[in-house]
Amino acid sequence: MTTIAPLVSIIIPNYNHENYLKHRLESVFNQSYTNFEIILLDDCSTDNSRAILLEYAQNPKVSHCVFNQINSGNTFVQWNKGISLAKGKYIWIAESDDFAVNTFLEDLLNVFYLNDELVLVYSQSNKVDENSSKTGSWIDFTSEFGKDFFLSNFVVDGNYFIERFLIYKNIIPNASGVLFLRDRAIQLGDLDTDKEMRYCGDWLFYIKLITNHSLGFVAEPLNNFRYHSNSVIARSKQINDRVYLINVVKIMRDKMISFFTIECPKNIIEISKINKKIIREHEYEKAMYLIRNNQKRLGFKVLLTVLDLFFIKYKFMKNFLLRWERFINTILKR
Repeated sequence: MTTIAPLVSIIIPNYNHENYLKHRLESVFNQSYTNFEIILLDDCSTDNSRAILLEYAQNPKVSHCVFNQINSGNTFVQWNKGISLAKGKYIWIAESDDFAVNTFLEDLLNVFYLNDELVLVYSQSNKVDENSSKTGSWIDFTSEFGKDFFLSNFVVDGNYFIERFLIYKNIIPNASGVLFLRDRAIQLGDLDTDKEMRYCGDWLFYIKLITNHSLGFVAEPLNNFRYHSNSVIARSKQINDRVYLINVVKIMRDKMISFFTIECPKNIIEISKINKKIIREHEYEKAMYLIRNNQKRLGFKVLLTVLDLFFIKYKFMKNFLLRWERFINTILKR
């Protein structure tokens, strides 16, 4: 009997998400588009995840069910493993604590079918809580760029998207809302698994994927991104060391520029200028943070590298305070 190769490989990396795992698995198995394989990966969970995964592994759609004996310590190690096992043309990394509407695959695949130059398509995401109740939409995350752009479906050049959006922050908030081309991922090689990349490895991955290629966006929120105390985004916000986070982003940005020098996107000069400006702003922020937190020697050392920025901001603040003082005095004299 001839076996039909799966068009989509769905990778479900899990770690201690027994409370959400069945909901995730059901939302995958109940997709309206059905030509897919499922790759179950567990990173040495200590809860009841193993029993749940073994139960669902009996389904013929599951091509692999792999349990780590030692925790990898980095979700992108699991991503690399899943991509290496995948046989589909497209890959969906369906995080184990999220869930999707049942037309997620069908709707995103339709965008690929209509635009054969795409390497990535993603949908808008809902915010949901631990009880699966909707608490908002991630469109708010892009409000600083103007909401209108993300109210409609679009297909856009990846280099433009990086310069306009991704260079500033990762506006693709959740891997569970993304479908990408396997061949492009294989071409790029393994995702970066350095310790510092634990909180922004996906950001760098998306930038690499779409450089010199195109991507699509579906404005309808087909993905539900669960926010809870153990989610990656929640853990990153729990890191109190602002200097550490700034340094991590700096490392990511350096890796990004190194990649651009090889891939040479047509707007590399514009992207590099924006990136340099952002890094300098972050270094200024780091300097002031250190000075305010009794690390003055190190803070002033960092400040010397962006001294011109300090004078610009100091002059602006001084003028602002003078104007404010005059305004108050005028009010008091009335």
